Amino acid sequence: MPTEFEDAFEAIASAMVRAAKECSASMASAEAERHGLRELGDGKPSQIHVWERSESDTMLRFQWRWYDQSKTFSIQPDMNILSLELRQANAVLQKAEERFED
Repeated sequence: MPTEFEDAFEAIASAMVRAAKECSASMASAEAERHGLRELGDGKPSQIHVWERSESDTMLRFQWRWYDQSKTFSIQPDMNILSLELRQANAVLQKAEERFED
């Protein structure tokens, strides 16, 4: 029987797949927030955004990070990486990752 965290993991992982196809992280971050994950950080623009939810020794963590792939004389799109982990104590129970360029 899946737990609330496992259900949230599946829903967010599905949203990550759709987000990668649409080249937009907002769909995945909205799904994370819908399942009770809260964005960490100070609100300043950053290349790494993290959302977490934890209860007892279980934690669900969604992360969106991006980096510039450009090099000298070669303008390239940014690489976006969406990652999701479900952890209990120090063990990773499930993980998912999607990538897209924009």
